[in-house]
Amino acid sequence: MKKLLIAALASSAFATTPAFAESQDTSVVTLQGTVPQICTVVPNAGVAGNNVPGLAYSVSGDNVNASWQFVVPNQDDPTQATIGQTNQAFFSIAFRTFCNDNFTWTTTATNGTMRHGDGTAPAGFVGELDYAITTKQIGVGAAGAHNGVNLAAGGTDTYTSDAFNGTSQIDIGVSPSTTPPVAGAYQETLTLTFKADS
Repeated sequence: MKKLLIAALASSAFATTPAFAESQDTSVVTLQGTVPQICTVVPNAGVAGNNVPGLAYSVSGDNVNASWQFVVPNQDDPTQATIGQTNQAFFSIAFRTFCNDNFTWTTTATNGTMRHGDGTAPAGFVGELDYAITTKQIGVGAAGAHNGVNLAAGGTDTYTSDAFNGTSQIDIGVSPSTTPPVAGAYQETLTLTFKADS
């Protein structure tokens, strides 16, 4: 009987207690942060080449200098039709690349050829040597290659890429001459610009 009474009293107490809605409020916190845009390249300290004896390669900051002696077969045999002609020269320059946004890599030629002085030469000789470039990326997310691009004076090759962390490489192949080039220094300047999208 005692148990019954307690149960009845408890039931009665719950029945007479009024119901209240829970109090509630909401606050919204918004988190915002900005990652700076970074696009930077550093030339590698070494270079790979073929038919470029005596290659001298140096890096100073963002500037790269490469010079070599062209391979000239049959230079001691004037009976050969190919005397004085040059073999193809080929070398690759790599750049450690980090861009955390989509970017454009533009290669701009100064002359469009390797040029001796102003490029003029006596009859039967040439003062300019043609070349072609290949630009490519090596690593995860690499965007492929632009193969064998010939640039005119002031001409550009534009390579577009997603964000990339790896190696960018430019291959430069100086065409063999079918006409003997005049003796002396030949020069071309290529400007490589890596610019993140605005």
